[in-house]
Amino acid sequence: MITRIFSILLILSYAFTSCSSTDTSRDIAEDTSINEEKWGSFTPDKTYSYDNAYYALQTVENPDDFVREVKVSIYSADTDELVADFYAARARDFWGICWESDSYNIWIQSGDTGLACYAYQDREWVLDREAVRPDDIISKYDK
Repeated sequence: MITRIFSILLILSYAFTSCSSTDTSRDIAEDTSINEEKWGSFTPDKTYSYDNAYYALQTVENPDDFVREVKVSIYSADTDELVADFYAARARDFWGICWESDSYNIWIQSGDTGLACYAYQDREWVLDREAVRPDDIISKYDK
């Protein structure tokens, strides 16, 4: 009987610890169970703009207490001051971001919505549905 109780407690302990998470970019990568070499140009980790003026971090949040979403936060590299943030994709579909190699535009890779560009316009990052992906940005879906 004691062995059975111990086994149940062990199983419950494992279930609770494996389901808990914190809102870090590393959790995003672990949630997707994908090796980094399969992400193409995209990353779930801290990444810098082409000139190192900005860096972006991604966190998972529950803005409406229902769907977990990835929030991209952009900081000044000189001051670590938050300059912009936006919700990019559902967390379970998120495959990372990347900067364009010659601008501050950020590309998002999502399993359900595909690729999207947040163009840098008037000191803000705005979803640009008409953007054309540069040739040097490789999607995990490119074959």
